[in-house]
Amino acid sequence: MKKPYLVFSLFLCVGMLFMSCKRDMYDSDAYQQLIAESSPFDTIDPQHTWNLTQVHSVVVVANPADVQKISSVRILTDNPYTSEDAEILAEASCSKGDSVTLFYSSPVTLSRLYAAVSTADGRWLLKVFYAGQQQVDFASDVLSFEGTPKSSYQTYTYCFEDTYPDPGDNDFNDIVMRIQKLPSLSKNEIRLRISLVAVGTLRQVASAIRLVGYDYADVEEVTIVEGHNFDPDYTIPRYFIDSSDLLLKGIHGEAVLNLFEDAHFAMYPVINTSTDGSSGSVRCYYNTYKETDGQLKMQVSEKTLTYVVKLRNSKTVQNFTLEDIDPFILKDFNSGKWEIHTFAYKAVEVLHQLGVSETANSTRMTWALKIPYAQFRYPQEGNSMGSYRDGILSGAYMTPDHSLGQWVANCAMSTDWFRYPAIDMVY
Repeated sequence: MKKPYLVFSLFLCVGMLFMSCKRDMYDSDAYQQLIAESSPFDTIDPQHTWNLTQVHSVVVVANPADVQKISSVRILTDNPYTSEDAEILAEASCSKGDSVTLFYSSPVTLSRLYAAVSTADGRWLLKVFYAGQQQVDFASDVLSFEGTPKSSYQTYTYCFEDTYPDPGDNDFNDIVMRIQKLPSLSKNEIRLRISLVAVGTLRQVASAIRLVGYDYADVEEVTIVEGHNFDPDYTIPRYFIDSSDLLLKGIHGEAVLNLFEDAHFAMYPVINTSTDGSSGSVRCYYNTYKETDGQLKMQVSEKTLTYVVKLRNSKTVQNFTLEDIDPFILKDFNSGKWEIHTFAYKAVEVLHQLGVSETANSTRMTWALKIPYAQFRYPQEGNSMGSYRDGILSGAYMTPDHSLGQWVANCAMSTDWFRYPAIDMVY
């Protein structure tokens, strides 16, 4: 949690009769000046989308010579027999001779990928191909390996600043979540493994996930494998998400997964009752300080649940990737319930409508990052994710030519910055 910026003079209400300021009532020039002066970056590439991933499809022709039976096909980031970091980006069942179309997303910095097919005699056959390549044919140049490959399913890390539309301190650790796409156990389901990793704020924050392109009516049911939600036994009146139902209906009819009403309670489910009878969750920093004091700075276990989304139509499942989710957090600002999305969905309103604002949404700054790396190390409390002003790089990701700041200034540069942390500044 940051010290609040005193920007009330910059946010001018058009009518004093309104209970709170709406987004489209800001003084645009004053707001843009505030953002520019507080930004950790001299410039932001005007073409920047803050996107570190690319989406492709590829046709895999499962026709290896001297193989009688094929059972499955995969797309991987690396050779799982030589790399411990290899991730499965997509997979499907197939038979010998099949041509299977797989949709996948991968880091923009990764150009070389692997296709793999499993054989009836316990082998995996691998073939190198390149991102964007339209077809992979296993008729020749195939690598053969025996035994179970070492690989995990693709995971994105999401890092949020909770101050939007105010400037933040750029540590992007107010809420940290990891989301992994798991294999489906039936043809009409989506499985997401969701981990709440850190809470670096002292304010109440809620969270949900919009399923992009899916309506509420498209979903038959949502269940959790572990048998409970993130905040069971939450007895405080709800503010951000009225219902405890796992499936929510967005204001435009979207399918929305309900994660938690209160990140602190989800992480450490303890409620304190004061002498006046009021109650609230214990609020401290969870997993953002290396040194703990047991009161304000604590280290606790990550909270992980597996959501199973059962769809009414199985045809859309085969194309689903992690690009089809829009995780967001909710916070209070000027007595309104505000949503904080990644840059691609910055202007989207899912559960609460506050009015359209060209002012708050037109700035090129983002308050949420989507990082295609399961082992991403977010900054410790008080450390910026990265800064680039007056030609000087600083922050947790400041390695020259592999820095956040250089990527922000030029979206074609340093696209692998998230793999180069300053170890003493990250958690």
